[in-house]
Amino acid sequence: MLIGAVIGYIIVSVLIQGPVLWLAGRMVVGAERAEFMDAVVITVSAVLASALIGAVLGQSLAALVQLLVYLALIVRYYETDYVMAAVIAVVNTVLGWVIGWVLVVIFGMAAIF
Repeated sequence: MLIGAVIGYIIVSVLIQGPVLWLAGRMVVGAERAEFMDAVVITVSAVLASALIGAVLGQSLAALVQLLVYLALIVRYYETDYVMAAVIAVVNTVLGWVIGWVLVVIFGMAAIF
């Protein structure tokens, strides 16, 4: 049952989070370093790491470790430093909220958020 939930979460994350991370990366580091497949790999790796770290460490300590893993993935795939990776993560979060808000306002899609 847990494997099915993780696979479903990966699929939904790739469909929603992948394009948002790609856009955030293009905005911060440029189109030549932020490729779409890199965003997909970062998203899938982050979801798998989140599931594993959460199962091993528990939720309280896992949040900090997950953040560091996410930043390390951005640094590796977008070929940048940790400060720019943090900026990408913040832009990613803001962009995701804005896109979500627009979808809710325009289409009334509150059920997916």
